[in-house]
Amino acid sequence: MSLQLILGGSGSGKTSLLYDRIIRESMAHPDQIYFIIVPEQFTMQTQKDIVLCHPNHGTMNIDIVSFQRLAYRVFEELAVENLRVLDDMGKSMVLRKVAANKRKELILFQGHLNQAGFVNQLKSMLSEFYQYGISPQILREMAELAGTPLFRQKLLDFAVVFEGFQEYIAGHYITTEEVLDVLCRVLPQSEIVKNSVIALDGYTGFTPVQYRLLELCLIHARQVLMTVTADGQASVYQGLGMHSLFYMSRQMVKRCTELAEHNQVSKLPDIWLGKSAEDGQGDGRKVLTRFADSPELWWLERNLFRYRRECYEGEGKGGLELFFGVNPAGEVTHVVERIQALVRGQGLRYRDMAVVTGDLAGYGKEIAHQFEQNQIPFFMDDKKSVLDNPVVELIRGSLEAVRRDLSYESVFRYLRTGLVTADQKMTDRMENYVIAMGIRGARRWSQQWDRIYREAADLNLAELNAFRDQVMAPLLKMREAFGAKPITVSGMVQAVIGLLEECCVEEKLEAYQEYFLAVGEYRLAKEYGQVYGLVMELLQRLSELLGEEQISRKEFMEILEKEPEFTGEIEG
Repeated sequence: MSLQLILGGSGSGKTSLLYDRIIRESMAHPDQIYFIIVPEQFTMQTQKDIVLCHPNHGTMNIDIVSFQRLAYRVFEELAVENLRVLDDMGKSMVLRKVAANKRKELILFQGHLNQAGFVNQLKSMLSEFYQYGISPQILREMAELAGTPLFRQKLLDFAVVFEGFQEYIAGHYITTEEVLDVLCRVLPQSEIVKNSVIALDGYTGFTPVQYRLLELCLIHARQVLMTVTADGQASVYQGLGMHSLFYMSRQMVKRCTELAEHNQVSKLPDIWLGKSAEDGQGDGRKVLTRFADSPELWWLERNLFRYRRECYEGEGKGGLELFFGVNPAGEVTHVVERIQALVRGQGLRYRDMAVVTGDLAGYGKEIAHQFEQNQIPFFMDDKKSVLDNPVVELIRGSLEAVRRDLSYESVFRYLRTGLVTADQKMTDRMENYVIAMGIRGARRWSQQWDRIYREAADLNLAELNAFRDQVMAPLLKMREAFGAKPITVSGMVQAVIGLLEECCVEEKLEAYQEYFLAVGEYRLAKEYGQVYGLVMELLQRLSELLGEEQISRKEFMEILEKEPEFTGEIEG
């Protein structure tokens, strides 16, 4: 049992040193298990890096996991019951239902429950509570110490919602954050973790439950290696204030060292990268950094956010170029010119370059416009709102029509989506007839239309009635299903799915996707290829989580209208 830290500034080679060491040791000890634990979003990239660096081009006895994936590896080994995990979408739905049930007990939150984004904020706070071990009882205790009545009531309302949430999922689900709690309880029994070598890379700090898990790893694993970002001038063992640049790294080093001392785990000498061997703190080898060919970036990394004021005096080699544009269009024009110069003059490929901005919403349209204008192929890593997609508008329009007894506005909102009928000429005729004759309500929509108004003496009523029966049949069937007593959430979901199937929405979206691919509109093609699956997944999850609940049509519509997974975004 031992702990060793690998410290150094950004780009000093910590990760390279760690991976080289793990690969070398894994080849020397093929029966030993090695875990590399990285944040969830880095697992695929780390697997790729290990495969490329490994002489045999495979991970072999090296397992690259996140804390969550490590939990499932251990659960599989120990045959732990397959727990149903409630993800963010599920949490939002359950919170909305719980908040509606507890509305009378909520003083401060009562008037905000219908505001867009409010339940999403509750979900984020709930996740924080679970990660930091805060219970409803702790919230009530803290409310007694609150300095203001407003803060006190906010804590009490949070406690009410939190308790209702726990009661609702008890015995049925656990949250994503609770998975690590379960892992902490069973990890001491795991044989694959015992005597393994565990390396942690890419972390700037840990939550309380992760520290508990790390303590168990220190106790049961043969060795724990950890990279820590801190340059050679940082005093990681001194207690400096929160304003200092590497405060989080110091906190992580301090906490890990305390855990090792408390459990009598030996701490091996730190490996410092970026310090000279003469100081007695270096690793005695020449460090190749990612800034070796770019002294400007190396200087910037060592001076950015420091209190000292220095000027770069070296000879520029093109590693860093500053450009001031009058507006976003001017900046993007400069980027386009630089990309074209690099492709034509230096033989680079478009895939070798990336444009990074902190304001994609402000620059995205201009970048897309100028790149398309200059025939520069690109992929924009953003998300697009699905609110205006026809399938979402079809569901919203049909639900509104059912709730408002087939009002004129809601019915034609449903018809104008383009997924019910492609005959816009007949739709226009029917709309003119409905306006002229004042047709409102389900009874009038179900009756035979036999009256003629003055301006439409030559109107073919038989054709119009046939068209009306065709386009309104799915909506009337859905209305009939919603009118059943009693009707559960599961019944409402089945009625919506029935409407989509009656309208052949999936086939029509596939046709749109093929059309957009044919004309080169790849972003729209991807959107139309994803949206039906996302909507169906949401409806199925809604049925699974709240299936037996009985709610009003208005509440059902509000759940879909305000559910972030439904009204949110899809990958571009």
